[in-house]
Amino acid sequence: MKNALELPMSAESLIPHRAPMVLIDEVVAFDAAACTLSAEFAARREWSESWAAIEYMAQASAALAGAMDIAEGREGGPRPGFLLGTRRLELDLPRFEPGRRYTVNVTRTFDDTESASFDCEIADGDAVVARATLNAYRPPDASAFLDSSRK
Repeated sequence: MKNALELPMSAESLIPHRAPMVLIDEVVAFDAAACTLSAEFAARREWSESWAAIEYMAQASAALAGAMDIAEGREGGPRPGFLLGTRRLELDLPRFEPGRRYTVNVTRTFDDTESASFDCEIADGDAVVARATLNAYRPPDASAFLDSSRK
C-alpha cells in the first residue's frame, strides 16, 4: 500500500461532489496504514446549523475512501457512495460559526469493499464539538445501482 497524497490537497480531488456542494476545503493529514484522514473546512452560513455536521463528516469519510483508493492503486477517480445511517450522533454545539475553521477527523473502522463504517469527530481547536459513526455503501457501479433503484 502506498501513501501517495501530497498534502494539503483539495478535497474535490477525492470526492465525487462538485461546487457548490463541496463543503470540505482541504485534506491536511492522511495515514493509509491507520485508515485515518483529517480535513478542514470553513463553515458556511447556509451549512451552519448543527445538523450539517453529518454532511461535513460524510464528505470527510468520502475523502478518506477516495484517498484509500489512491493508496491501494485503484483507478477511475472517486466512486460515489451513499450514506446508509448514522449512529451515536453527539452534537455539542447549537451551530457552526460561519467562516470559522473546523477540523474533521475520520477513521475507517470497517470495510468490505462495498460497505464501510467510519468514526468521525469535528473539532473546534482542541474541543470536540460533534461526533458520530457513519455507515456508507459504495457500489462497484453507482450508475447501474441508481438505474436499478429507479425501476
